[in-house]
Amino acid sequence: MVPSPISTCTAGQRILTISAEQKSRLDAAIDGDSAAAAAFDTALSTDPVLLDVEVLSTKRVRAGAGVSYGHTYRTSRPTTLARVAIGYGHGMPRKAGNLVSVAWVPHDGEPVRLPIVGRVAMDEFVVDADDVAVQPGAFMRVFGDARRGAPSLLEWAGLLGEMPVAIVACLDSRVERRIR
Repeated sequence: MVPSPISTCTAGQRILTISAEQKSRLDAAIDGDSAAAAAFDTALSTDPVLLDVEVLSTKRVRAGAGVSYGHTYRTSRPTTLARVAIGYGHGMPRKAGNLVSVAWVPHDGEPVRLPIVGRVAMDEFVVDADDVAVQPGAFMRVFGDARRGAPSLLEWAGLLGEMPVAIVACLDSRVERRIR
């Protein structure tokens, strides 16, 4: 019997959409160009970077349910929790848990902001979806265009105390890059 190879892949899709101009600035910033890093951050209001991540599963829980490692968040009411397919192992900041929100965009409606709750785990984080009809296979907009109701990368960076370019630069190769 031949053992199966060990997979380093995790479930779910993770898609970073970035313009060619922002990708060029990001690459230069990674190579140490501080002017390119500043230009990346400045351009975000008119040339946003989008990160969309697949929902792996949802679960209805009772009030008082602990979420993620150490139960740093407990639900205050019966709610639906959604597991989202990105974590610190992909470069997602660990300190995002209990601090920032993502957006779910229904097919026929406006974006709904939902908080990341509990600790960010290695391959996923959890969102309190309340009574929103989020289903597995749907995508959460982690950050994107604030003009369209999504949390922006600038907002995330401000709440996390990080530079926006650093958040994107830390995302690993399991996050698919799409140039628009």
